[in-house]
Amino acid sequence: SGQNGEVQCQVSNQLPFKLDSSIKNYYRIIVQHPLDRETVPKYDITIICTDAGHPSLTSQKTIRVEVSDVNDNSPRFSRPVYTANVQENNVIGASIFSVTAFDPDVEENARLNFSILESEIQNSSIASYVSINSESGVIYARGTFDYEQLKGFQIQVQVHDSGALTSNASVNVVILDQNDNAPVILHPSPEYGSTAIETISRFAEPGYLVVKVSATDADSGQNAHLSYQIFQAAHHNLFTVSADTGEVWTIRPILNK
Repeated sequence: SGQNGEVQCQVSNQLPFKLDSSIKNYYRIIVQHPLDRETVPKYDITIICTDAGHPSLTSQKTIRVEVSDVNDNSPRFSRPVYTANVQENNVIGASIFSVTAFDPDVEENARLNFSILESEIQNSSIASYVSINSESGVIYARGTFDYEQLKGFQIQVQVHDSGALTSNASVNVVILDQNDNAPVILHPSPEYGSTAIETISRFAEPGYLVVKVSATDADSGQNAHLSYQIFQAAHHNLFTVSADTGEVWTIRPILNK
């Protein structure tokens, strides 16, 4: 009783809590400012109580406070822009890329769902080109890509959590060329089936330019690099062709002198 029964309590350390007492020897723990679970998920509050006696006696108790989560963080992609390289002539339904995202919240507030925002590619819905697994973020091809028709396109991917907070990212799809087109000879033009006719003088000397063969290839890069050679000749050692230019030359007289 008396001074021996007078008690003062306080919170140890510098924590965002304080004690409030409206009734003698009864205290409430009050939060002094907003808490952020993503910064500090829990606190160990040590309360020290000391009486006014002589000598004074002290007692303490530790109370653990766990901060519950609220959906206050938007999900975030691992990067704002991705690049997906896809070979043309791909298999329909094949996985071509995947995106990842993270939400600092927990449990239901961190449950993510992926989707592709509507857009058009060559006057067709992007849904006819690709789809995405809403849970894993894996992107699948819904058709076969042709480099000669479409060299690339962009996908806008969105992720949202259970509280409808969202974030967007771009996926630049680059179609890679395959060597799937045979070269086409433009000149000389065939007159009979695949046969072209060129006329030269029988007095032509070595080094005479017979014809310049030109061709094109719908592929690109190294796949479109052309090299010319004589595949079959009725007269051996009479003609030669430049591998780079396609120029056909005589290498000996047409008529033996």
